[in-house]
Amino acid sequence: MISNREGILCTNAMSDARFAGGAQSDSIHAMGLQSVICVPMIAREAVLGVIYVDCAMAKHVYTEEQLRLVASIAQMAALAVEDARLVKERVRTERLAAAGETVATLSHYIKNILQGMKGGSDVVTLGLRGSNLSTVEQGWQIVDRNLDKIYSLTMNMLAFAKRREPRLAPVQLKSLIQDVLKLVQRRADEKGVQLNSEISDTMPPVVVDENGIHQVVMNIVVNAIDAVERTTGVVNVKADFDPSRQAAILNVGDNGPGIPEEAREKIFDAFYSTKGHGGTGLGLAVAKKIVDEHLGKIEIASVTNHGTLIRVILPADPKKRLHSDGTHGPAMPGGGPGPGQPDEDA
Repeated sequence: MISNREGILCTNAMSDARFAGGAQSDSIHAMGLQSVICVPMIAREAVLGVIYVDCAMAKHVYTEEQLRLVASIAQMAALAVEDARLVKERVRTERLAAAGETVATLSHYIKNILQGMKGGSDVVTLGLRGSNLSTVEQGWQIVDRNLDKIYSLTMNMLAFAKRREPRLAPVQLKSLIQDVLKLVQRRADEKGVQLNSEISDTMPPVVVDENGIHQVVMNIVVNAIDAVERTTGVVNVKADFDPSRQAAILNVGDNGPGIPEEAREKIFDAFYSTKGHGGTGLGLAVAKKIVDEHLGKIEIASVTNHGTLIRVILPADPKKRLHSDGTHGPAMPGGGPGPGQPDEDA
């Protein structure tokens, strides 16, 4: 059957010479089989298995029509098995491709960090040899900046790779945001970026995962600082509580070049970056993931050559879901502020 790739129909297996001899014959006689149909499952010239039908009733005989029916079923089953195999192979191939792309993206970014650290260590070594503390300090600042980058990369990778339930507790967002601004102030000063903040004194505690939202604010503000031009860049951070929405609202606006229209739909995709090898594309992807875990919403508005505004909405009631779908566009829904300008009503 398999060698000829044809189905067989037997009207009396007990006396059929094809079933004579060996363990096969013994089992057939032990079960008292009479009529048998056996059809190979063939796809792409390969035999994937067989469909076997038998009956021990002495007066029942399978017909040629039933053989053709089983052959048709075998053909469809073979196609289904082959389709499943192809899908599995495609998934495996896509996973390998995604893993390769991820490794390539991270390798470029890590290489840049290591080059920065190597350059900084060379400056430190030079300063130590000449007993020049000023040179040592300059070199250490370079090393320190790159240590911050590798720490940020590691935290973003951990946050993106693992899905977890937020550890919710009442948090004063004003203190959290101020802490982030203190941490990024040096980065802004080194680039000559003006960092403005306006945080309401009357914001009530919001139930969030403190570490997660700290990372969200950090990623968005750092992204804004990186986006603007040196010496002329401005980043505005505003936070308030909206009683009508029962949600905390965070606006981070910049006067950078804006996000190209064709990139706005991809800006929250992992490993998609408008910074080339200067970024991993994890910052905003991680921010959106964490905001989604808080059942919140993240919106982005950008106008080319005028800047970008990112708004994060965190509901005071974490059980109320606000979807982050369809949140890309040139302007905020309902006539929101232009990029770089915090919403005065938020």
